[in-house]
Amino acid sequence: FCCFDPSSDPAAQYYHLTHEELVQLLRKREAELRKEKAHVRELENYIDRLLVRIMEQSPTLLQISLRDGGEAKPPAK
Repeated sequence: FCCFDPSSDPAAQYYHLTHEELVQLLRKREAELRKEKAHVRELENYIDRLLVRIMEQSPTLLQISLRDGGEAKPPAK
């Protein structure tokens, strides 16, 4: 017969918290998640704008040569 091991339960760290503490923790985590998602969106937009500028000004920087092991080719001189 096997005993329940509370250390193997990921929720065990929250058992001692009151309902109000759990709600506060949830709200804090939700706010952190919103900030993180906004930051990811900002980074995605930055990358999009950067790629557009590269495609407009120096598209050869984005060319990949399969002969060179997938490394970017230097621009032709």
